[in-house]
Amino acid sequence: MGHQLLLTSCIPHNNFTQTVATLQALTGSRKPQTINTYTLLTRPRNVFKPKFEPGKVNQIEQFYMKCTTVWDDDAAQRLDIAAPILKDSSDINVDRLFAGKEVKHWTLQISDIPNAGKNQVSAQNFYESTVVHHHTIVKEGPPPGAAAKDNTPSSTQRENALGTNPHTESAPKHIGPGSAIDDAIEVVPADSPELPASNEQTSDKPAEDVEMTEAPGNPAETKDSFLQFLEDLGYGVVNQYWTKGIRFFQGDIVIEIFKVLIRDDDAPFQESKIKLQPLDESNAFQIKAYISFPKGTSVDIINKRTKDLTSLQATLHNLFDLKVPDRMCMDSRVARSQ
Repeated sequence: MGHQLLLTSCIPHNNFTQTVATLQALTGSRKPQTINTYTLLTRPRNVFKPKFEPGKVNQIEQFYMKCTTVWDDDAAQRLDIAAPILKDSSDINVDRLFAGKEVKHWTLQISDIPNAGKNQVSAQNFYESTVVHHHTIVKEGPPPGAAAKDNTPSSTQRENALGTNPHTESAPKHIGPGSAIDDAIEVVPADSPELPASNEQTSDKPAEDVEMTEAPGNPAETKDSFLQFLEDLGYGVVNQYWTKGIRFFQGDIVIEIFKVLIRDDDAPFQESKIKLQPLDESNAFQIKAYISFPKGTSVDIINKRTKDLTSLQATLHNLFDLKVPDRMCMDSRVARSQ
C-alpha cells in the first residue's frame, strides 16, 4: 500500500513552451523525462451485492483497476506534443499492443477515494503491483476447465476487439491465419469429423470441447494473454487511453505535463494500426504535481511534504494554478446498483 499527495492543473497549448522553460529553470533539469504510457481501465465482472440486514454495516468495497504499461512504438517516438494535435487531421497511428511478442511490464493499481474534508492537498491510499507479461510455449490440447468456458470468447478475439472497436461484434472476424495474431482458440463440436478419433472425452462433458489450434508457420508457440489473465482475476476491460508528456522532479515532488489520447472510433479499420485522437479537442495540457510515500511513513514526514507541495503551489501561482481535484471525480469504487 502507498499514500499519495496530489495537486492538479490545466494549461492551454500556447502556454506549453513558457511552462516548460520555467520548470526547467526551477528544477535545474534541461532535459525532462519522457512519459509514454498505455493504460487499460478494468472493472470487476461480478459486482458484490451484500444482503442488507438491520444493524449490520458492510465494509466490503470493489474498485476499478488501472493497468499501465510503456507505449514505445514508432508513433510514440515521432509524436511531438509541442505541436498541436488536431482531431480531424490527426495522423497518430499506433501499433496494436497485443500483436507482437515483446515482453511487457504491467503496473496494476487500485486507488481508494481521497480523504474527505477541507484539505490543502488531495490525499489518498493506493495499492499496486507489477506483472510481467511474456510469451511462453503452450502444449496443444484442451486447457483445464475448458468445459465450463465453451461459449467464452477467445483471448485473441478480446485482444483484436481492443485493437479495433471493443463495443462491436464484428471486431473478432479479423482473426485468421494471415492476421498478426499467431494462435486462436477454436471451438469445435464434439461430433465434428475434424476431431481425431483418439481425442479423450468423458461422458460428463458437454457436446462441445475447446481445442487449442496453431496457425501455420509457428508449430510450437502461442501467446499467453494478459487479457486472459485479467479475465481469470475477474476483471473486464471497459476503456483504454494513451498518455504522452514530460516529467520534472523538484525534490520529492513529481511534476507531469501530458496529453491524453484515445482511439478514434470514426477512423477506418487498419489491420495492424490504431488511429488516435486527443481526448481534449482544445489541445490543453493536464498537469499533476504529486508525492508518493511507502506504507508506514510517519505522519510528520507526510505533513512536511504537504508543506513542500503547497510551497510549490505558491511558487507557480502566476504560471498555472494548482488545485485540489474533486474527490468525487476520483472515486473509483464500483457502484452496486450497476
